[in-house]
Amino acid sequence: MSSFLKAFLNPFTRKLAWRDAKPQWKSLLLYTSSVIAGVAALVAILSFRNDVLLTVDDQARELLGADIELRATQPFHEEAIAFIDSVGGSDAEAVEFNSMVFFGNSGVSRLAQVRAVDGPFPLYGSIKTNPAEAAGNYQQFRQALVEQSAMRQFGISTGDTIRVGDIEFQIAGELISVPGEAAAFSLIGPRVYIPKSSLEGSALLQRGSRVTYKEYFKLAGGGSVSDFTEQFRPIAREHRIRIETVESRKQDFEAIVDNLTKFLGLIGFVALLLGGLGVGSAIYVYIRRKTSMVATLRCLGVSREIILAAFSIQIAVLGLIGAVAGTAAGLLMQNYLPLLFSDLLPIEIVQGISFQAIALGLFTGVAISVAFSLLPLAAISTISPLLTIRSGDFSPFAALGFRVKILTASFALAVTVLVITLLTESYTVSFIFTASLIIFIYILWAVAALLMKAVRRLRLSALPYVIRQGMANLFRPNNQTGMLMTTLGMGMLLIGTLYLSQDMITQRINIQLGDDTPDLVFYDIQSDQNEGLLQTVSESGGTVLQNVPIVSMRLSARNGATVSEMRADSTLQLSGWALTREYRVTYRDFLTESETITEGEWIPYSDGFDSVVPISVSPQIMDELRLSLGDTLEFNVQGVPLSTVVASVREVDFSRPEPNFFVLFPAGVLEPAPQFFAATVNASGPEEALAIQQAVVSAYPNISAIDISIALGSVREFLDQIALAVQFMALFSILTGFIVLSGSITISRRQRTRESVLLRTLGALKSQVGSIQTVEYALLGFLSSLTGLLLALIASWGLAFFYFDIAFFPDFLNLAGITLLIMAAAIAIGWSGSRHIFRHSPLEILRQEVN
Repeated sequence: MSSFLKAFLNPFTRKLAWRDAKPQWKSLLLYTSSVIAGVAALVAILSFRNDVLLTVDDQARELLGADIELRATQPFHEEAIAFIDSVGGSDAEAVEFNSMVFFGNSGVSRLAQVRAVDGPFPLYGSIKTNPAEAAGNYQQFRQALVEQSAMRQFGISTGDTIRVGDIEFQIAGELISVPGEAAAFSLIGPRVYIPKSSLEGSALLQRGSRVTYKEYFKLAGGGSVSDFTEQFRPIAREHRIRIETVESRKQDFEAIVDNLTKFLGLIGFVALLLGGLGVGSAIYVYIRRKTSMVATLRCLGVSREIILAAFSIQIAVLGLIGAVAGTAAGLLMQNYLPLLFSDLLPIEIVQGISFQAIALGLFTGVAISVAFSLLPLAAISTISPLLTIRSGDFSPFAALGFRVKILTASFALAVTVLVITLLTESYTVSFIFTASLIIFIYILWAVAALLMKAVRRLRLSALPYVIRQGMANLFRPNNQTGMLMTTLGMGMLLIGTLYLSQDMITQRINIQLGDDTPDLVFYDIQSDQNEGLLQTVSESGGTVLQNVPIVSMRLSARNGATVSEMRADSTLQLSGWALTREYRVTYRDFLTESETITEGEWIPYSDGFDSVVPISVSPQIMDELRLSLGDTLEFNVQGVPLSTVVASVREVDFSRPEPNFFVLFPAGVLEPAPQFFAATVNASGPEEALAIQQAVVSAYPNISAIDISIALGSVREFLDQIALAVQFMALFSILTGFIVLSGSITISRRQRTRESVLLRTLGALKSQVGSIQTVEYALLGFLSSLTGLLLALIASWGLAFFYFDIAFFPDFLNLAGITLLIMAAAIAIGWSGSRHIFRHSPLEILRQEVN
């Protein structure tokens, strides 16, 4: 080791490294440029993460719009109101619910998110509107703020009217943004802000309406958030009020951002790791080409240590150049990355330079370049002076000792684990991800080898010569075909799996296609409106598929223990959500197609409130409350106690677009209870569905309707926004593969030139030589895509069969389109490195190569 350090510090070593690199610096730069894409991806993601977290620190109060937010599903209890009034400071109130909104005179209605506000909300930040003064005036003049996208979609403008339920509002302005809410919120339904005072005496809030009541606080100077929450917590626990503070909202948001950026960072690291493999492969070919030069230097008395140190300097400097270039590219990308997430983030990102991201990018780029070059560098020690007089194809790697191979491979593995640990801040994730990555790369390499073997056997004599020669060129020495197929294949594996998984999610959401699929879902139907709704639907040409009664109740006891006792007993480890939620249940004497009894016996009828009622419970509630068959549950049905026993466990497919329930009662019990209804309706077409919706909502303004096609469209749009960011990062693996391809073309430039000159000397036309190259690169792109897509199809089939539980029907047309793009890119890159062959005569080309 000391001799190597002395050689490293020897001035002759640096001169040797410089003189050897100077004539071929362009080629050397191309070798190490494989890491640029990966470093750029990492630096961009880490810088973006730093920008988001710093912005959250600066705008934490704007995320919540207050110091404290209180939230409940029923009006606040008098005890809570008394405590709130005693605190002091500024406050605002809001009532949030979904309702049908008629937009202007168009007659079009849409389910919207209505926020009825009283007070200066938000207490931090401001609602952005057009015109700007509308945010401050709409409460005073009983007007409304309407989502900008909805106003443009329905062709309405400021000054027009909308109708929310049975109340008309003049539009004060366009709602552009709300602190703490991303633009993607509007995918659920357009947001509409109205004054809270307008709810008084209206029919907007009925029995069964899902309503959220909120109180916002800005504490007076010197007020302590922790003191407030500590004093209010007993009241909140008793009256089921949720407390959220700036710190809790900030922590939740930071956790989401942290997980997302770590995931995207790992995808970027895959590109960097593939680049490292490309560097190692290119450096190995480079060392093989230097065998005669190294042997000559050994004959002249230059030690192995000096030669090894000289090449190490070249690799380290080139790795640093690649890391610097990648870091610069990442900082440039940082400016555009927020565009991918603009609709998903509730804040306006303030950008800055992250020195931590820069340092990690530089370290990672150099470390990966050096780590994956150690094995070919170590092979230099096997080159002896005798090779100057020996002929034959000598392989330095084959002559390298097994112990050296293990040591260098272990070092590369250790560097990989270290970098992933720095990215994920978890040793467990690092080891699991590294092991999985090694397995996937090995499988990709094996699939590539099998495909290459198949192509070798397919070189049929019946094929035209240009095709056979193009296929043969894939097996040219130093062609790095296996490496290229692995790097490009990994990119295709990532993109293909993501695309197919996204398609499966859409299939899963829309799994029940056909006559029984509802086009509309109506809910908040009051008992005295149910018959009229059924008649309206029938007269409008619709078919009612389900008309479901719904009764609201709360859990009061489990096996004799009250909810308060269970919440106080931490040893039970029961879900607070399942204990305190409002249960919306139904009753009937049959099971639907989405329900299957897995344990116990379904009892379809019971004898009223006086007996213990046998109920069927979903597995989710069984797990959350740690229930078993025969356990008893006592419910409070709007003031009336009701004793039940768990008679069966019922698996429910909640993905179906129809009312489904955690708890199912038999017929004969809940019929007298206060209830409301939901209905699913089928229509013969989109126009008929719209007509039915308009007829129902016009007659019953409080009833809300969901158009299933619009809901599915919103889900697809949201999935597309998420997928775009992930696909963007996965493209870096493809880019790395193309850079490795460019390096491979440069490495084999002389050999390709000689082959082309020989063919042209023997009488081959330029078009024939060009066709041979086109076939070679097209096959390379096709086989690379096929390598990744085969594994993507297998992985996606596994997801479909074991997780989504659906039939797997991949979209081969789109996959074929992606493959054609990869083939076209491979052909373009291949031709760009071979243009000189077609511009000059064979003699001129040979002279250029000799010079």
